[in-house]
Amino acid sequence: MKTINMMKPRLTQITIQFNSCYCGLPLSAIKLPKHCLCLGIIRKDELILASSEPIIYCGDDILALAIKGGNAPELEFILRKHHPILWSGISCDLARKHHSHEHELFQW
Repeated sequence: MKTINMMKPRLTQITIQFNSCYCGLPLSAIKLPKHCLCLGIIRKDELILASSEPIIYCGDDILALAIKGGNAPELEFILRKHHPILWSGISCDLARKHHSHEHELFQW
């Protein structure tokens, strides 16, 4: 049986969905649990460091570190925070501005 060391650091990568509460916000706006930090964003195979204070967009992968591995589940829960299902990317200007090449998909 494999045991998890709760004190060992754990790296987390979460993909931001269209209904994420963080779309359009700077990475620094995310309130993280104790002993956790965001390292940056991966966007189109490019790493954007947190120190450059990037804005979060749909499709970004957020890289975060739980310095104490026991905090990783809470970190992942926070990073997956989203709007209710009734909220739609179709009506979200952020989704259209960032993915202008996909704009045609949203027209009926």
